[in-house]
Amino acid sequence: MFERNDWIFGLVSLTLGIAVLFYSRTFDVVTSMDPSGPAAMPRIVAWLMIFIGIVHIAASASIIKNGKKPKESGKKGSYKPVVMICAACAVYYLLLESIGYIVMTPLLIMSIMASVGERNVKSLVSTSVGTTLVLFLIFYCVLQVNMPLGILSVFFN
Repeated sequence: MFERNDWIFGLVSLTLGIAVLFYSRTFDVVTSMDPSGPAAMPRIVAWLMIFIGIVHIAASASIIKNGKKPKESGKKGSYKPVVMICAACAVYYLLLESIGYIVMTPLLIMSIMASVGERNVKSLVSTSVGTTLVLFLIFYCVLQVNMPLGILSVFFN
């Protein structure tokens, strides 16, 4: 799970977490319905980044201390999945408003899963549609977040 050079990621995560934590102290307190104020979410994320950084540094130090050799991989990683995921996200961003969340999100999830090697159609469809429906119900129905409905907006008015 962890590798020898994870201390670099840990150090970056720790540094960014501390920076976000200090920066969030500069947020002005505004009168709002939220008692925790505008800095609550950045502080939560900052503490999570600090925790993740500490875990990665400790795990990497343990691997280095025990003298474990890094795993040798037979082939180098390909950038093709990264490019495909970035392209899918760009298309999602460009078409989200006009086509809508309910149609575009399953397509995004399926394309991401396919780009990392998932080929089981049943798994692709069930995961993408199920995830989209759960997230839509949580955000649109429960939290009442205004979601882009696009071509399906006639069914929700």
